[in-house]
Amino acid sequence: MGTIETSKLDKVTPLRILTAKGGPYALTAPLRDMVCLLENGSLYLSTSHQTNHYVLGFLERLARHNVHFHLKPTSLSEIQKLYKTLPTSQAISSEAKHAQPQAITIPVQTEQTSTQRQAEVVKLIGEAVKAGASDVHLIVAEQNCQVRWRIHGELKTVCELTAQHGHDLCATIYQSMCDVADPIYHPGKNQDARLKRSFLKEYGLFGVRIATAPIECGTLMVLRLLYDHHNAKPTLDALGYLPEQVSLLRRISQRITGINIFSGATGSGKSTTLECVLTDLLRSLEQKIHLLTIEDPPEYTITGANQIPILCDKDDEAVLSSEWSRAISNSLRLDPDVIMIGEMRDAASALSAFRAAMTGHGVWTTLHANDVVSILERLSDLGIEMSLLTDPLLVTGLINQSLVRKLCLHCRKPYLKHKHTLAEDIVQRIERTCLPEQIQLQGDGCKHCHQTGIAGRLVVAEVLMPTQRLMNVFKAEGKAQARAFWMQQMGGITKNQHLIRRINEGLVDPQLGERDVGLLDTDYLIERD
Repeated sequence: MGTIETSKLDKVTPLRILTAKGGPYALTAPLRDMVCLLENGSLYLSTSHQTNHYVLGFLERLARHNVHFHLKPTSLSEIQKLYKTLPTSQAISSEAKHAQPQAITIPVQTEQTSTQRQAEVVKLIGEAVKAGASDVHLIVAEQNCQVRWRIHGELKTVCELTAQHGHDLCATIYQSMCDVADPIYHPGKNQDARLKRSFLKEYGLFGVRIATAPIECGTLMVLRLLYDHHNAKPTLDALGYLPEQVSLLRRISQRITGINIFSGATGSGKSTTLECVLTDLLRSLEQKIHLLTIEDPPEYTITGANQIPILCDKDDEAVLSSEWSRAISNSLRLDPDVIMIGEMRDAASALSAFRAAMTGHGVWTTLHANDVVSILERLSDLGIEMSLLTDPLLVTGLINQSLVRKLCLHCRKPYLKHKHTLAEDIVQRIERTCLPEQIQLQGDGCKHCHQTGIAGRLVVAEVLMPTQRLMNVFKAEGKAQARAFWMQQMGGITKNQHLIRRINEGLVDPQLGERDVGLLDTDYLIERD
């Protein structure tokens, strides 16, 4: 993308803008956001709008008038800077005026039909899917709209639109393409929605969750892309779980009562793993159990399950909380064997989930917590009584997970040959905790990884099946001592240990591992006997 050095241009010649208001090639406001023609023939054009219908029409007009120009692709913000810093064509000398043909004004229709905008949104989603994105961000500011994709956990700006264009896309998405949404799109308030599945069929998506929020200078809309695993359900091994963890998870799932809780940050893959575990459970029991899910809304199809969406006013937290509790209580009258609750979002839904487990049902759910033992602390904060919280016959499984970027096997490079490029402190941590001769670093990219050096992401997890002794330690001495007991007495595998295994297998760059999971020497902070 080009960068315009206006200071240099000004020193060479007092260049003026011919496409400014009142100039010989005056453009209407929307097109001025995309195009800037200087009197030396430099035509600065927004990289994101080179195929725009009205831009092409303007270029054709220039050609018909025999105007010679040199295309200089750049960003919207740089074009806006030109209009603010360079003089307009109103001050052009009489000689320059006579040298130019008659003024050209391009009438631009900025409002496209709903169908055209919908097609543009569908195309944008399709391109994001092709790139392997998990989220699409539309950041509508005062002057422009950035479109960004999250790929392998990192955000990448893919194009820049005008502010009006971005607003129109957001309004189109929310008001004409959703089946779960408020009646009207309000850029100045938080709103949630879900895209209609009819727009997603060709791209292998189960759904698209939409969240909007006002930001200081505009609006943010995030589209979470939910991929359909119907024809190729991931296995726990493929997700990244270690063999010992897979074995323990399967043992936990064979217990027919109790509550099992997945935790992790937003976007850490909890729902995908939960889908995998429940699919395995149904398969192992030949679908002879009744599995109910309660979700807001369902994120993935679980074959053999009855999936219940939460339908209510999402803006009213009290109503939403009440609806979650009501749905969980009502599910007990629908003769379930196992209940999956999408999230324990507050004290009321957490208590309802525990009540469901206390009535002899198997319960699977999610929660936000930083590590596996912190789940107990978080539940305590939500008001679950200690006598319930520390009962290993009631709390039967605790899982915490993060996602770490996996190296492309075709272009990764050996650590020992490139360690000189790393900071001294990380070299010290690597050589203290890992096996240097087996470590690989992120490569420069190749055709196999779309020039990123990354080939997807792996789960790094902690899996704990509580015992009474562990619960007693937690109750008497707190989280830190309970975690130390789990590690030292129960052989618990921490996310830190899981990460180091993957680094030693050459699958994860230690620098990326630290960014995604934590410092390699984190476990040394826990006192050992």
